[in-house]
Amino acid sequence: MYPSSMTTSAGARRVRLTSTGGPEVLRVEAMPVPEPGPGQILITTEAAGVAFHDISTRRGLTPGALPEVQGFDVVGHVARVGAGVAEFTVGQRVGALIGAGGYATHVLAPALRTAPLPEGPPAENLDALMLNYLTAWQMFHRVARPVPGEAVLVLGAAGGVGSALSQIARSAGVEVYGTSSPGRRGRVQAGGATWVANQAAVPVPVAAAFDPVGGPSLAPSRRVTKPSGVVVSYGFSFATGAGYSKVGAMARTIGALLQAKLTPGPRVVVHTVARAVDKDPAGFRADIAALVEQLAAGAIEPEVVTLPLEQAAEAHRRLENREVEGKLVLLP
Repeated sequence: MYPSSMTTSAGARRVRLTSTGGPEVLRVEAMPVPEPGPGQILITTEAAGVAFHDISTRRGLTPGALPEVQGFDVVGHVARVGAGVAEFTVGQRVGALIGAGGYATHVLAPALRTAPLPEGPPAENLDALMLNYLTAWQMFHRVARPVPGEAVLVLGAAGGVGSALSQIARSAGVEVYGTSSPGRRGRVQAGGATWVANQAAVPVPVAAAFDPVGGPSLAPSRRVTKPSGVVVSYGFSFATGAGYSKVGAMARTIGALLQAKLTPGPRVVVHTVARAVDKDPAGFRADIAALVEQLAAGAIEPEVVTLPLEQAAEAHRRLENREVEGKLVLLP
């Protein structure tokens, strides 16, 4: 029997993370529909994003407790609002950064991490804005702030955030150098970046380097960045598939950050989108509104791969094997 704070609904489903391990630990199951508490809204999900961070979490490499349901970002319609929520109404289309719980047909979201969205664009394109493009926009415009004519380095420029960074930088008049595997060189170039094999191949000092690899990658990223510039670290994909334990991965990460702090050169900033949103909810909504305008104007063009919610395990497999170009989205 479900708690009184939940109701049942035919067809309500979620993808539960049963333990750490491979994609097979993700299980589709029926779910109760929760009631929103104070400051929360209940969203009927149209699209739920899958991120590389989900892979690290599933493998037990990220700090904190293992979430029961993964999924950081969702797009959908407001089904119910909790006490104290006046800025959203039932039926309104919204996007939310929930941190965990997105792989489900019904999702609870903090109102402060929710932004209004238009009805026109496909849900999967809007979902790409909610995490990938928002992360890229914040790192570019709020952290690095390069000016037209300068250059930046984007590691993993064929991926979801990397390709978003390339588009955002190009629209701002900034030159982009992007890394990827040789097989994805054409995609990097199609996104408006000059392909380079690695940091050492960048021909000029850059104003900013955007590094999702972390750990041992930060030092070479700093070497190619101007002393007055910044390396923006926003992940630690170096640990995935490398045989590190959680403790080992964190030790390498902390060691690299300490080395950067104690040696001369460009500063390193660790960017966490959730922290930025919690610090400035109004700024978060302004950023999403700006991205929606850029989407409508054609200045950004998300590349999205969709799979049914029931194929979350397959989504993880593809993402882990670097088979996905752009944003991967689950559709309930």
